[in-house]
Amino acid sequence: MAVNFAGNWQLVESGNFEQFLEAMDVGLPIRKMATSVKPRLEIQQDGDSFKVKTIAAKTKEISFKIGEEFEDEMPMGKVKVKATWDGGKLHFDIDSPKGKLVNDREIRADGRMYLVMKAANGATCTRIFAKQ
Repeated sequence: MAVNFAGNWQLVESGNFEQFLEAMDVGLPIRKMATSVKPRLEIQQDGDSFKVKTIAAKTKEISFKIGEEFEDEMPMGKVKVKATWDGGKLHFDIDSPKGKLVNDREIRADGRMYLVMKAANGATCTRIFAKQ
């Protein structure tokens, strides 16, 4: 079930993010920088094709299609990612230098986008974005 994620989204809440980064062995300077910024996402969606621009301390852009593996860069290094639909959630399986990660994005009843990230060791965090 494809959900429309298109639009501009601003981070408004973040829970357990620093602990999540620490569990991923991200160094203190990068953790402090990452937790201090409030990224904005510009998402373009055409069916199962996505283009996501993240504007934070630096700007990064990725394009992907549901069901096709793609490469990305995360604080712990290069990763391979595969996105799939899981009901109304956009589900990401991520193969990273720190093990398998899982990210789920969904738009909940309050109209906000919830990004729930789970590390290989079970550490989780939730980042909440409001549509602009």
